[in-house]
Amino acid sequence: MRILIANPNTSAGITARMVEAAWALVDGGVTIVGATAPFGAPALETPADLATAELAVAAMLGAHPDCEGAIVGAFGDPGLARARAAFGRRPVQGLGEAGLRAAGSGGRRFAVVTLGPAMRPAIEARVSELGLADQMAGIAFLSGGVLDLAFEPWRYHGEILEAVAAARDRGAEAVLLGGAPFSGWSGRLQAKAALPLLDGLTAALNDLVAGGAAVGG
Repeated sequence: MRILIANPNTSAGITARMVEAAWALVDGGVTIVGATAPFGAPALETPADLATAELAVAAMLGAHPDCEGAIVGAFGDPGLARARAAFGRRPVQGLGEAGLRAAGSGGRRFAVVTLGPAMRPAIEARVSELGLADQMAGIAFLSGGVLDLAFEPWRYHGEILEAVAAARDRGAEAVLLGGAPFSGWSGRLQAKAALPLLDGLTAALNDLVAGGAAVGG
């Protein structure tokens, strides 16, 4: 199976990190292909950024007709509905939708740790659209931005773990690390975390690859 990871921002470094994380999560028989938005913002941190990114996602999927599945590589899932319609019968997952559904699996309460406080209304709206509002235990925003986290992740490990502990105290049973810079982090930080961790890339790959049989955490 050939899977496209379409990064809706213009940062090739973030694309490379998502592709690297994805290769570490899949077994043989899966090929990962990365694409970076040809226009737009270097980081998606506002609703306006997401609107532009929708067009970039459509362009990237159109340029990769050889891929059998795709992942929209941003927590806001820009252009996901349009991508599914355009990609025909080939499956398309988004980091946000896949991660939120996985976090709320089985009816458990969950919290989100993410970036960009301006995105709170959009995140809350998406949680409601997915029927998960009653399970949401809160959203915590880290002090840095998308590019800060992507290129100096070690600076935020302590802050993430503190946010996870706080979510536990609010009654959460799991925490979703929401956003492209967190790709693959759920497995790396799990041993130190107070709750089960999930990230959108791992969840999206689980949905695409044999029902999750070939994906690790």
